Amino acid sequence: MGASQEHDGGGDRSGKRPIDTILTWLIHPVTVAATALLILNDHVLKAAYPGWLTGKLSDVAGLVMAPPLVALVLAGCCALPALRRAARAAVEGGAERPRRHPSDPAGNPAVGPADLLAAIAIFLVGAGFTAVKASPAGAEAASSAWSVVNGPSVILADVTDLLALPALGLAWWTWRAAAARPGLARWLRMMAVLVVLPIAGLGVAATSAVAYDDAVTIVEWRGTVLVGIGNAFDKDSREPHSWWDTKDDGLTFSWHPEADEEHFWDGRPPPASGEDCSVREPRHCFRIVPRHLAVEESQDGGTTWRVAWQIDEEARQRLGMTYPGMGDVREYLSSRALVVRDQPGGGVVVMVANGRDGLVRRDASGNWERIGLRPFVGRESRDDDPPQPIPNAIKATVTIGTTIAVPLSIAVGSLVVFIGCSALLARRHGWFVAPVAVVVGLPGVLLMAVFIEEASAGVHDGLFIPLGMMVGLTLVPAIVAVPLAAAGPEPTGVTVGGACLAGLLAGAAVPLPYLVRLQTGWPSQTMATTFALAIAVAAILASIPLAIWHAVRRMPRQRSQQP
Repeated sequence: MGASQEHDGGGDRSGKRPIDTILTWLIHPVTVAATALLILNDHVLKAAYPGWLTGKLSDVAGLVMAPPLVALVLAGCCALPALRRAARAAVEGGAERPRRHPSDPAGNPAVGPADLLAAIAIFLVGAGFTAVKASPAGAEAASSAWSVVNGPSVILADVTDLLALPALGLAWWTWRAAAARPGLARWLRMMAVLVVLPIAGLGVAATSAVAYDDAVTIVEWRGTVLVGIGNAFDKDSREPHSWWDTKDDGLTFSWHPEADEEHFWDGRPPPASGEDCSVREPRHCFRIVPRHLAVEESQDGGTTWRVAWQIDEEARQRLGMTYPGMGDVREYLSSRALVVRDQPGGGVVVMVANGRDGLVRRDASGNWERIGLRPFVGRESRDDDPPQPIPNAIKATVTIGTTIAVPLSIAVGSLVVFIGCSALLARRHGWFVAPVAVVVGLPGVLLMAVFIEEASAGVHDGLFIPLGMMVGLTLVPAIVAVPLAAAGPEPTGVTVGGACLAGLLAGAAVPLPYLVRLQTGWPSQTMATTFALAIAVAAILASIPLAIWHAVRRMPRQRSQQP
């Protein structure tokens, strides 16, 4: 018995190799569902329904799906051989033998090396999660470590996230259920390694706390100017998580050393203001224009106002494309607060917090200059960054057209082909095919609806996973439906070709607004996107009755009797 176990790599009490048991854990329906929930929640639900619930869903899902990944890593680091040697030494050395599982007639130990490895993985996940969420020091260390792997990141401590820890109990139950199952078939093992494992790894990377610097406020406090920096990746809050000060009115910035001290919060800066005036010249005032990148100036105490600085709406839309995960530019790319500072030599300096675009500064001579905010981790001093360049109209149109029109064109064309071929199949085999086609095509339609809603709201970034799933769930059914519709006793090549031609034309129509804009400069970028989305919706809605009409007209009814 012992020799047999040594030969197969140290099987557990079910006779499987431990690595097979861990892979079974990875592809268990609960683990797969947690992975899907993690990706869906972070890329769709959090943006659509920001709040406490969606914030905690990711924690619960992550605690369920992370232990199998940690167990695989530990297994690859030779943890299993060490555990097997320790268990074998304990038994052969005369120590008390582990208790037997009452349902195991072979007398294998109830707790084997793989069980210990799973327990260690769950413990490590729970301990790491607790350390990061319960203390600012743990969160800062995690931010620094993850920034090395995934780029600049900020992970925030939040004690309420510890409410998700009971999800580790579900992870352990899933492990026990996986350990009791038979060994994996070869194709299941390949699916676990080639499909589920990469998706789970993508879920971890895609849902890590990314840092998008966000100048959410600016105030005067104790004779200096403080800029509050938030993380725009966290859609639930626009509160600053760190403060930077400038003692030279916006020429240089440094981490505010008292930001973590208790007395700082006791004497927290006053609320930010969207309007401020010179102390020396009270009639000289400035104010922001809410939900725009614009500042107005008054020389008569607020009786009349004129635009002193702005980035117009067309340019703001183009600028928003250059920031990852931008979201609604009216919220994250707009002026939020300002301060006016009198200068000893005369004149005033104005500093404005502009969200993701950083700051804009007016010097004493009246010149305005944008100041970028570099993503950062740590407390080192930093100078201002060059501002993010605003792309020209041609570059912006090509970028947006590639991001929106190309995948949407493929999805629309594929869906039209699928609808046409489904109508032909229903005409040939009976209309019971229609419900089957609806079930197959509905996921792609739903993802397309989500994509259209996000794109119409101005979200052009961070949609890679929904885009890939949308294209896959529309293109694959079309590829399968074409040969099925073409195969039959009737000469259906022409009718299937008509469906394919209709799909090609429908897909080619989607990017037309962007092509017209490149040639004529009209319509605006926002209107071009609106037109492209409208063409996509119209093509899909029109394809349904046209496909049915085409199938009825071109394909004879199926004969009830054979000659």
